[in-house]
Amino acid sequence: MKGKIALNTFYTIGIVISVIGLKWAYTAHNFPIVGLLIVTALFFLYLKVKIVKEVRTGIRNKEKSINANLPVKEETN
Repeated sequence: MKGKIALNTFYTIGIVISVIGLKWAYTAHNFPIVGLLIVTALFFLYLKVKIVKEVRTGIRNKEKSINANLPVKEETN
């Protein structure tokens, strides 16, 4: 889990750096770099969405296994 959090942080930093570089490259009229940075930002965004989905399913599976192992309380009326 810690590794996935670290990767998520890395992906976020990659997206931020790509967006900052995109702004710089656009103002400098360096359009091949703009294209490269757009692709890079989209790639990091794809990886970020993928890892968030993995973490969510992992959390759901863990909750289900914890709830399955808990004893069921019977209600008395």
